[in-house]
Amino acid sequence: MIYEVDFTAKIKSNFTTVFTAIVFADTVTECKEKASEIAKNVLSKKYKEIKFFIQEFIV
Repeated sequence: MIYEVDFTAKIKSNFTTVFTAIVFADTVTECKEKASEIAKNVLSKKYKEIKFFIQEFIV
């Protein structure tokens, strides 16, 4: 399946979307694992508190 993942970071007391990724995964659990890797390896260098939201990608 294809999922859209929105990554948000806390900027001045508000959470703002800082990155959006399209993730190919068989399950939501697998997508969550991939999103965690992206948050840890890519975004954590710039932002301290990152949350992500997963939704099915619909064209």
